[in-house]
Amino acid sequence: MIDLVIQKKPPAGLRSELRAALTATLRHFGVEDKEVTVVLVSDRAIRALKLEHWGENAATDVLSFPTYEPGDPFVPPHLGDIIISLDTAQHQADARGHSLTREVALLASHGLTHLVGHDHPHADGLGFEEGAQGAEWQIFHDAWRAAQTALKANQTP
Repeated sequence: MIDLVIQKKPPAGLRSELRAALTATLRHFGVEDKEVTVVLVSDRAIRALKLEHWGENAATDVLSFPTYEPGDPFVPPHLGDIIISLDTAQHQADARGHSLTREVALLASHGLTHLVGHDHPHADGLGFEEGAQGAEWQIFHDAWRAAQTALKANQTP
């Protein structure tokens, strides 16, 4: 189950596309019976969270807050929260030349990958779409491919 909390209104169609992409990513990781919460916020809101939890006073695109310690043999029904800034996502979508919906789906799959226990090194502003490579990034690439396949299947001709 995907619980979607709207603090900043998304464009029409984003909700269903996001649900399709996240459902595919949950299935990809074999946790389709688990729940996640996605919160769509502004840069101001995500900046406050990043400052509170990481001590950094800067907006970011996505934050993940797991409800358990990844690696723990007991995985609770609710995996955690994924917070996405629609403002930063829009800037990134514009810079990458694709839609906000695609960017939010990408960020959600990335956040979910963190919730199931995977991490990556900082890439100095280089997102994996721009070519961050290495074994530690492969799981993120694979999750994104699962989400992207669902997006393509969900599109109306």
